[in-house]
Parts: sequence; structure tokens; C-alpha cells
Amino acid sequence: MRVGIVTQPLQNNYGGILQNWALQQALKDIGHEPITLDVGLKYGYGRYALSIGKYFADRLMGRSRRFPSPPCHGRLASRLTGEFFHRHIIATEPARRYSAGMIDRYHLDAIVVGSDQVWRPLYNDSIEDMFLRFAEGRDVKRVAYAASFGVDEWELTEAQTAACRPLAQAFDAVSVREASGVELCREHLDVEAVHVLDPTMLIDVAKYHKLCADIPREEPFVAAYCIDLCDEKRRFFDEVAAGYGLPLKLFSANGDVSLSVEQWLSMFRDAAVVITDSFHGTVFSILNRKEFYTLGNVARGTSRFASLLAVFGLEARLVTDLSAATALPPIAWIQVTDALNQLRDQSLSFLREALS
Repeated sequence: MRVGIVTQPLQNNYGGILQNWALQQALKDIGHEPITLDVGLKYGYGRYALSIGKYFADRLMGRSRRFPSPPCHGRLASRLTGEFFHRHIIATEPARRYSAGMIDRYHLDAIVVGSDQVWRPLYNDSIEDMFLRFAEGRDVKRVAYAASFGVDEWELTEAQTAACRPLAQAFDAVSVREASGVELCREHLDVEAVHVLDPTMLIDVAKYHKLCADIPREEPFVAAYCIDLCDEKRRFFDEVAAGYGLPLKLFSANGDVSLSVEQWLSMFRDAAVVITDSFHGTVFSILNRKEFYTLGNVARGTSRFASLLAVFGLEARLVTDLSAATALPPIAWIQVTDALNQLRDQSLSFLREALS
């Protein structure tokens, strides 16, 4: 079956790129031909205004943040991330918007929406197309795989909800990335959804290590992979590194691309300990069986982290108050691996049955 993938624009976001790569690998493994619809619509002026406001608020609080880029169209990948995209991801020709013509041009039998925060209006100017409005009237199978609202509260307006509800009900199968998404779908869309793993967790870690096999291994270190950097977090990073007696390496996750995707993967492969406020930073810590701390960010939403950690019994790794953070006991990886294998089987079964 020829399967089109609808996801967030694949720009300078390591987790976003890898979740798309992983979903393509999973679809290939179960016998399908995936192709990502490369639509580069970026955020609009509403989100841009919010980003500027957050920039100045963070600066007043002493946090380091890059000034937000203005709204625009197109995939703004750097050379480092763009090379991975062109080598490893099967995609359509770049387009500015979704259209029914893409279904015909690429002979699509099905469309899978997911993952990342595809159903969060803050990150999508045309949220209706994330519910496949552009495919109305076309005879294609519609599946949502690990679609995410990003938060545990309903953010769609009344008008958006009215438009998206019948579109969601036209899906052949719906799954969401967070447990809270199941209730949001039931309450606001009148749709029964299944809770599944993020696509990156469908893939065995050995496949990620194969991608970064050419990157030389490093001596153990504490990796701090951070989106919202501030002095308080810097002090926490130093304290954790000193506690483990290891050097600290700080990596920015705030749009500043200094690593290739392969180098980014090797960071999690080689680190002894990871401290991160990134969702996919947490995912790859788990996949690589690293001791880690996840720093919660209430402003960005903690439901994604809480839902992910809960299924593995790792709720204690979520730190919301750095001043009260304490040393954590080693993770019981046998139990975590057993849970991962079971959830991976269930998630792949959903995908297999949804496209049968």
C-alpha cells in the first residue's frame, strides 16, 4: 500500500526528523511504501507574536533564547539536518500547502497523520488539514498514528472544533501519543482513540546506532540537552556532573543547529547521564538506557512527559522544581525494557491492523 505521511514541517528539529524517519521504517517493515508529504507551511503571525512575547519574557528572567524567525513558507533545514533528510527520508516534491492533487500525483492508497504536535493549533495555521480536510471526497484510508495535542487541555476554538470533528470521525483508525489525548478525542471529537508509542520508539536502538556508526565514540560524560536555558539550569547541570564525577557537555535544542542528525544520535549513545527538557531527548535517553533527568516546563506543557514516563514507571525522573531535586536511584532497566517491548508490539499491531 502506498502511504502518505502528514506531519509537522521537517526543519531543524532532530526529534521531528527522526520520528518521521522511524515511522517510515516501521511502515516499510510491515510491507508498505511510505512517502512524506513535504509541505513546508510554517507558523503564522499569531504564533510569531506569542514567540516574540516569550522571547522578551525569557530575557527579563535571564534565560538564553534566540530571537524567533518571522513567519514564512518552506523547509528551513540547515545543511546538517537537510543532508539526513535527503539521504534517509522518502518525500514528495516540496509544496506550500496540502492538496487533493497530491493524492493523485503520488498514487496514495492511505494517509497517516502523525506524530509530534500535529493536532495542536498553536503549531498549525491550517489545523483542518492535519485532520485531512484536503483529502475530503477521496477514496483513501485515513489513519492517525500517535497524533499529539501537546497539552492535556483543549485548545481548538469552537469553529475549529466544529470543522475538525467530522473530519476526525471520517478516520478509519485513530491513535494518540499521550494518554490525555484519548479523553480529548472522546470528549471533543466523539472519537475513540488508542494510546500508542511515539514513532521513534517503534525502532530498535540498534538501528539508530547504525545511523551514527561512523561517529567516533567518546569517553563517558553528562549530556545536558536543553531548549530553555537559564542560570538555574546551568547550576543544576554543574551539580549533577560533579555528583557523577564526569565532564559536562551542553547542547542547545533551541533552533541552533551545530550537530548533524548522526552526531545528535551519538550524543545519546555515548553519554553516561542525560539531563534534558526535550520530549525526544527523554525518548532517546530511554531507548539508549541512560540514567536521565527530565526537566518539566509548565509553560510548554508537561503532559507529554508525564504520559511518556508513566508507561515505563519512570515518573520520578520528571523534575519540576530544581531547588528540591535530589539524586535518583538507578533505573531498573529490565522492567523498562519489558514494558517497551510490550508497548512496541501493541503499537505496531495498531498500525498493521489500521492499514490492513
